[in-house]
Amino acid sequence: MQITRVLLTGIFLCFLGVPLTVAETGHAPTPPTDPHEGYNSTNLPKGIIGVAMHVSAHRVGDPATLYIRAIHPEGPAAKASLAHGDEILKVNGTSLTGKTYQEVVVMIRGEIGTSVKLTVKGARGEREVSILRISEDMLMGERKT
Repeated sequence: MQITRVLLTGIFLCFLGVPLTVAETGHAPTPPTDPHEGYNSTNLPKGIIGVAMHVSAHRVGDPATLYIRAIHPEGPAAKASLAHGDEILKVNGTSLTGKTYQEVVVMIRGEIGTSVKLTVKGARGEREVSILRISEDMLMGERKT
């Protein structure tokens, strides 16, 4: 059972560009090779919260779920007490059902200095947290002159 779940998680990691739910057709569209395809440094919002995410499902055909895979220990998400394994349910009150990975990234990212509200479910139950977006340079401790 554990091997199957790990294998399926790995499969879904390869398909970061597919919708979070698969249509009734029984198959997903061919995903792009890059989950950020169509976005570059000039059009992807600059503000970040310091999380890495992954898409997972328990069985092929099940609706997929978006989980927090990693958190930068000094980032805004860590300060908001988000944790590895927390499930992201909503962004700014909008359900993620049917959204692509790219759409969710754009929803979470935004202008530096603005906040994003995430509804998450984890060990602490379901809760909503407001997180201030910062620049990647701030997160990495770099200062541009």
